Amino acid sequence: MGLGIPIISDLIRGAKDLISEAIPDADQKRQVNLELDRLADNADQRLHEQLMGQIAVNQTEAQHRSLFVAGWRPFIGWVGGVGVGWTFVASPLVEWLSRLGGWTGTMPELDTAQLMTLVLSLLGVGAMRSYDKAKGTSNDVLTVPPPVRPTTPPPALKQAVRELPEEAPWA
Repeated sequence: MGLGIPIISDLIRGAKDLISEAIPDADQKRQVNLELDRLADNADQRLHEQLMGQIAVNQTEAQHRSLFVAGWRPFIGWVGGVGVGWTFVASPLVEWLSRLGGWTGTMPELDTAQLMTLVLSLLGVGAMRSYDKAKGTSNDVLTVPPPVRPTTPPPALKQAVRELPEEAPWA
């Protein structure tokens, strides 16, 4: 996402205190503080624009007809959930129950390092949401974009389509 990290504006505002102590002139101090506030606001605005762009992409992706486009995020979530369930619940339970019955084999193990990387990165999205709520920048109201209505093609395009040969080489 580039430089649109939520802490940039916090760092700028934190540096304001240090810089204010180094400048003795009150007018210069106010001018520097105003400029730092403007930079922090620009960082917040850029982050907001990037997040809104990503939300638009996500909504467009989720509305796609193809399961391979719209379903990849839920698929990753289900794979992570099933992996965690297998590793920490099902596999130990089956091994424990089978040992009670006299079986001494082991269940297949998943690579928990890779599994945790997947699950924790998915949970990181939730942490960003929690950060937004804690800062008071959360917007709990999702707006649904209006449905895309098919439009009629312009007359020039209709004419161009009519002029295509019956047996085109690409057909």
